[in-house]
Amino acid sequence: MYKIILVLLFPLIVSSASAQTEATSASQPLDVLLDIFSKARQYSVYRNEINWEGLGKDVLSGSDKHPDSAFQRKVQRLFEAINDKHAMLLYKGKMLVRAPGPGLSIDKVRPVLKEALKNGPKGIKTEMLANGYGYILVPGGNKNIHEVSQQIQDSLCSLGLKDIKGLVVDLRLNEGGSIYPLFTGLHQLFGSKFIGYNSNLKGNLSNRWKVENGKYYQNKAVVASVKSKCQPNKNLKIVILTSQITASAGEILAVAFKGRENTVFIGENTYGLTTLNSEFKLGDYYLALSSAFIADRNGKVYYDYVSPDIEMIDEDNFIDLLQDAKIQRAMKWFREF
Repeated sequence: MYKIILVLLFPLIVSSASAQTEATSASQPLDVLLDIFSKARQYSVYRNEINWEGLGKDVLSGSDKHPDSAFQRKVQRLFEAINDKHAMLLYKGKMLVRAPGPGLSIDKVRPVLKEALKNGPKGIKTEMLANGYGYILVPGGNKNIHEVSQQIQDSLCSLGLKDIKGLVVDLRLNEGGSIYPLFTGLHQLFGSKFIGYNSNLKGNLSNRWKVENGKYYQNKAVVASVKSKCQPNKNLKIVILTSQITASAGEILAVAFKGRENTVFIGENTYGLTTLNSEFKLGDYYLALSSAFIADRNGKVYYDYVSPDIEMIDEDNFIDLLQDAKIQRAMKWFREF
């Protein structure tokens, strides 16, 4: 059995791996390559668009006697040929081959974002912006998932959620990781227990995402939970902030808010890893392949990235939030909407 794991990879800043689905005794390069090819043919979200016979001749020929560097090139070629921007192969926990990604290189990331990732807020950050209006920065990462889930929940509730009128949820520095603590830690905010779907390339929906009473469900099974500690104002307005490095799990979280009433998105198009990964253990190797796209609660599929309602590119300020142009625009929206 395999399952889709909502734990994803952002190739510019950090990489992360999560659960496994299958084990194999494969250890020789040809065996591993054959296994990767087989998994891609069976599970890739693009599988019906690929000439597998031609690709097999290109990638698999002569693999048994090639050194490691040739093996890696062939895996890279496979990832590129199936158009998978989110795939990766690890060996004994270390990155071996990584998909090329959507095309945003590190030198094109705006300096203020790179500086914030390096020297800015560490972990969750909360702040009251004004009387009745709160702020929570939700970073990426997937270490100690249960602990982080509760930290997010506790931080959210520390704002006095029931008494505030508006909340800024800042995903500008969320470059990926596990979605589990994000879904459970923020569960009160979604306004619905059904918050999204998996989708295939043709837009056919499956596996509706359910978050209820602090629990996240996959196919009726609870896969993550948190102790719920507060309830929000039923008329709570929410602003979601996104950036060019909001990626993978950050993008999934953003999509979970799409379709929510009293909600607006401010910022810029996200990075563009809007796929879910199926993940496999192949002996000492670990493989992740894109096997579905994400869709919001209304069934809209996000094939490329998540767009804001109000586009704003520059003037971020993670040190003094009241001088941040996007925060200022959020406050204006709160008071006018």
